Amino acid sequence: MILFEDEHLLAVHKPSGINTHKPDSYAPEGMFEWLRRRHGPLSVIHRLDKETSGVLLFGKNRQANQSLSRQFESRQVSKEYLLLSAQRPRRQRFVARSADAETEFEFLQPHGSAFLVRARPLTGKTHQIRRHAADNGFPILGDTRYGGPPAPRLMLHAHRLRIEHPQTKTPLTLEASVPASFVTGDALTAAREFRELIFDEDTNAFRLLSDAADGFAGLIVDSYAGRLLAQWQTESVNAALYERLDGPIYEQICTRQKRTVPRCVRGEAESRFAVRENGLTFLVGFGEGLSTGLFMDQRENRWRLLQMDLRGKTLLNTFAYTCAFSVAAAKSGALTTSVDLSRHYLDWGRENFRANGLAADEHEFLVGDVLDWFRRFAGRGRRWDAVILDPPTFSTTKQGRSFQADRDYGKLAAAAASLVAAGGWLFCSTNHRALRADRFEKVVRDAVAQSGREVREMEFATTPWDFRVTEGEAPYLKTLWLRLD
Repeated sequence: MILFEDEHLLAVHKPSGINTHKPDSYAPEGMFEWLRRRHGPLSVIHRLDKETSGVLLFGKNRQANQSLSRQFESRQVSKEYLLLSAQRPRRQRFVARSADAETEFEFLQPHGSAFLVRARPLTGKTHQIRRHAADNGFPILGDTRYGGPPAPRLMLHAHRLRIEHPQTKTPLTLEASVPASFVTGDALTAAREFRELIFDEDTNAFRLLSDAADGFAGLIVDSYAGRLLAQWQTESVNAALYERLDGPIYEQICTRQKRTVPRCVRGEAESRFAVRENGLTFLVGFGEGLSTGLFMDQRENRWRLLQMDLRGKTLLNTFAYTCAFSVAAAKSGALTTSVDLSRHYLDWGRENFRANGLAADEHEFLVGDVLDWFRRFAGRGRRWDAVILDPPTFSTTKQGRSFQADRDYGKLAAAAASLVAAGGWLFCSTNHRALRADRFEKVVRDAVAQSGREVREMEFATTPWDFRVTEGEAPYLKTLWLRLD
């Protein structure tokens, strides 16, 4: 993803499907927010449309910001895009003009059943390449907004950017390689190239196909160190697709009426095996229930814990499952307490600790109902520097007590808030689709107030990029990081 970085500039290859910056407070992170958390202070110098891939440049200090902004404003920056169209331009080379924009186009060559065109925007207006291509009879493949035929992605790529380095004053060319999907034009290739851009060798557990958002309606495919879990939202399975996928395949039916245990349909079935996530090791398995042992949609939230200095701090992880949050916190130096109804999953959590070189016996693992433990902790006056609250949407204890997120989350959050030490963090998360993000925030804020605490700062987070959603669809995961007084 990183094309160039020094103390002044950061240039990346932005994938198609990610905003330059998040459009609203409840949206997934854009490139700007994601990179800023990893590379420090950045400034947006220019923008690419969400569906456009290619070179995206950020400034890292005042001198760079001023120099780059001046270059863009004075049209000293050379921008070169590549596009595919189902229609051949009528002229080999020409400049398209409208009231406030100019774009130079050059037809390069036939490209399979499409035509490859170079575009050089001479101005910097929103959608100008897309509008000018459509106005001149060759709308871009995938650009249905401007009359282009459907495609797995918008076939527009910011291929090359030429600037003057703000410090050295020497010419600098930044180039993002031509996407593989420009060659094949198929949805599976587009999905693969998207993941290849956003993950490195530290992470090999991710969502490969995300339902209709990746062009495979009714199918989700998760990859765990090369083992694929195909989750069908219908009982009608299209096994022919498996021929296009690499590696062992496990199959699971996940309809509203039925949820089966994953079964191996290609390759040899395995018990638990190790996967990597942001440099951590987690043990997963497909034959020990309906879930695999790792909720990958919380990857970014665990990464945040990894970045914190938690030496000498304490963390309470409730509904801990296999203790992935606890492992991340312990790796950052925290002493952790993990609570879950299942002794089996807590034992699995101990294995995850050992897989990461952590001494499990230095941490606390408690079996039982979370609300019962909350009452005991309150009675003992125990407090933690961070409390993780990530309950299932619905659950029932052995005593028959039920939990429903839309009905009971506030009560749970109030009890959790009372256990957070002064200045500590309360992490509240839910995957309940019917609970809107704004409503969830109100429920949690009201619960914190009910506990007698005040929110000092708050940040919203949602699903990672590989858990893609269709345009207009809200991500199901809602997370609030709240620092309490």
